Amino acid sequence: MSEGSVSDLLSKSVWFPLILLIMGLVLLWMGNRELIQFQESLPDYITLRPDSATLWLLILGAASTAAGIAGLLRSENF
Repeated sequence: MSEGSVSDLLSKSVWFPLILLIMGLVLLWMGNRELIQFQESLPDYITLRPDSATLWLLILGAASTAAGIAGLLRSENF
């Protein structure tokens, strides 16, 4: 193993994008679950917005999933 910084190790490894992908999918799953619970608790005649935490879970999950997929596609080992 050649000497290098941690960022060199992470950029050449397939593990970091894979972890990002898994984390993103988990965040999307959690955000979707929160959104479904929010929608089930509302009567049909009330149209409210979901909680900001739900939106952040969905946004961060989508961003992390996209970064993980992009990292896997750019990886030399994949």
